[in-house]
Amino acid sequence: MSIRLRFTLALTAVGVVLFGTYAWWAYASERNELRAAASSEIRILGQSLETAVGNALRDKQSRDIEETLSTLEALAPKVDIYVHDADGKPIARSRGAVRDAVIESLAGHPATARSDQVMFAPPEDPTRLIFTGALTVDDGTVIGTLVVARPTDDMTSDLQRTRDRLLLALGVFLIGALVAGLALGTIYVARPIARLLDGVRQVREGDFRARVRPGRGDEIGELVAEFNAMIATLAESRARIEAEAEARTRLELGLQRVDKLVTIGQLSAGLAHEIGSPLQVLSGRASAIVDHADPEVRRQAQLIVAQCDRITRVVEQLLSFGRRTPAVIGPCDLVVPVVAVIDLLATEARRRQISLELDTADGPHQIVGDVDQLQQVTLNLVRNAMNATPPGGSIFVRVDRAHGLVRLMVRDTGPGMDQATKARLGEPFFTTRASEGGTGLGLAVVRAIAEEHRAKVEVISEPGAGAEFVVSFPHHKELVRA
Repeated sequence: MSIRLRFTLALTAVGVVLFGTYAWWAYASERNELRAAASSEIRILGQSLETAVGNALRDKQSRDIEETLSTLEALAPKVDIYVHDADGKPIARSRGAVRDAVIESLAGHPATARSDQVMFAPPEDPTRLIFTGALTVDDGTVIGTLVVARPTDDMTSDLQRTRDRLLLALGVFLIGALVAGLALGTIYVARPIARLLDGVRQVREGDFRARVRPGRGDEIGELVAEFNAMIATLAESRARIEAEAEARTRLELGLQRVDKLVTIGQLSAGLAHEIGSPLQVLSGRASAIVDHADPEVRRQAQLIVAQCDRITRVVEQLLSFGRRTPAVIGPCDLVVPVVAVIDLLATEARRRQISLELDTADGPHQIVGDVDQLQQVTLNLVRNAMNATPPGGSIFVRVDRAHGLVRLMVRDTGPGMDQATKARLGEPFFTTRASEGGTGLGLAVVRAIAEEHRAKVEVISEPGAGAEFVVSFPHHKELVRA
């Protein structure tokens, strides 16, 4: 049931209760007024007849009684008059008046009727209004009883017309309240809420440009204004998140390129070491042959010297291209680069439904190192942990100090590793995620940077039990003492 219909029905119900209460009060007041007027009328009539009939009965003028009844019958044919003597025996009555049990009981005990009485009979649903009075002489002796009865059909008709008018008014009010409530509910409630719901659906579908047309200056208008302000804030937040995601992607691509350069540098350094000496020997011997007398031999020797020089230049260019930027070593707090990486990857962890927690164990934890390279170590370890952790899993990162070492620990709830895999960790281009685009360079860079910082990398893992990487750095104070 819509709020418009519920609101209309509630207001209509309240209105019906109030109007019905008023109608009941008006009907009861009308009934009481009609009864009071009829009672006063029959009392006046009865008291007037008491005097005339009482005098005629005292003087034993029965003919006067008959004339009085005939005259009254012509004026009020519906009024029945009964006259009884002191013993309750009937003396006279109006033409057409019928004696019944009620009349007999009222006229049968005249001694108890010294005061005038007016009553409705029967009391629950009266059909007659009856006046009873005692006929007395001058000394107060009761000589008879007068009973005047009149039907209440005119009063009943008036009450019925009043009841019908009240019911008709109640029905008109009910229909009018329903129609007006539905119309006003549509204008002031249903339509604004429908526009608001349409805006909500557009936002749910990803359209943060949706705006709801401002309404009136009431509570719904304030709600619409707050909704539009909220959408504007969400749009700004979404744009900021997209910008941060784009920046993070660029950063990750840059770090991947750095990883490749580091590996190329390692390979270039090894290549230069392995072929440098043989190239020098070969170039020297070829230079010696250049002075040979035979022109053909001299020409071939010159070709060998030229090619040796070319190989040397290629190796030097490779070394220059892959060589990392020199580390800026100095005192630093390991917590700073770790927190920066956790903040960087928190959004991606939530997207992957992975719990990412950090404990710095009441830092700071001072070491001597390069902040950028320490951030790269943390990024590689946490990224590897995220790639190994399924949705619903967790990653715990901790920085603490133990036995003169500052430790960076990264623990995941992934599938873990066997001994053969752990033995090859850190080898360039070795990866268990080749099908997913892994290069096998991340841990190689971690080990290279760790060696440069005089740190040790340990791996604790069993199949099905996750993996924990621990990088232990010498504490700043320990290095100073050394």
